[in-house]
Amino acid sequence: MLEEAVSLKRRLDGVVPPELLEKVPTSFEVIGSRAGAVAIIEIPPELEPYKYAIAKAVAEMNKHVRAVLRKVGGRSGEYRLYSYETLIEGPTEVLHKEHGYYIKVDPTKVFFSSRDQTDRLDVARRVGEGERVLYLFAGVGPYAVAMAKFAKPRAIVAVELNPWGFKYMVENFRLNKIKNAVAVHGDVAVVAPLFKRRYDRVLLTLPLGAYRYLPLAFECLESGGVVHFYHLGREEDPFSEAAEIVKNHCPECRIMERRVVRDYAPGVYKVRLDVYKP
Repeated sequence: MLEEAVSLKRRLDGVVPPELLEKVPTSFEVIGSRAGAVAIIEIPPELEPYKYAIAKAVAEMNKHVRAVLRKVGGRSGEYRLYSYETLIEGPTEVLHKEHGYYIKVDPTKVFFSSRDQTDRLDVARRVGEGERVLYLFAGVGPYAVAMAKFAKPRAIVAVELNPWGFKYMVENFRLNKIKNAVAVHGDVAVVAPLFKRRYDRVLLTLPLGAYRYLPLAFECLESGGVVHFYHLGREEDPFSEAAEIVKNHCPECRIMERRVVRDYAPGVYKVRLDVYKP
């Protein structure tokens, strides 16, 4: 969930110098619910002396926030995680509620974004009854939970390498009483080749480098299947690079849908292409 920061700037008026108020972030993310939440915010270097005051204002805006984290740099490492600076200490494992289901997660241990919840619902509503779905780079399994709740797939297989992601995914399936989804702990490059030509739908939700696994995703499809391919695109032409990658790997494939999921960085969007393989 994104919190608007108009009131954040108002709260910081008189604390942050007037000439720096425009540097105060325009939004921040809250993951969690009434039982406890963690706020994640990006603070530019110019506001370094005021970071604890900003964190205090963020916590005051949402009474459920127990911890405030400052995002430092981009995603990196084997599990593609953000680094965080703790500005207000508190529990970072939370129970996040969206669309009537629950996601248990610790964002310091496995990637999760509440900002993708609208996209999760959109994908779930496209899943046909009886479909077999392969979900790669599944993290804590939020798309699997959404699909199981809002569609009637025959089976969902969700693959994740991060042991914390796998642990939380198993827990999330249990929490939401999901019976038709299976969590697999393993490397996509090793696991996916075992599933060739078995699925009606494949999700590649990782926008950073998932294009390398696009040929493998196509191999896992039955004829007439769909891949949901995620990528990053520049504001001026967000879909062109992703579309070119699809064309190079599968000339006979057809792009059925192009969707901007959300902003990712200044001038950069996370996008989704729904690709049909005949």
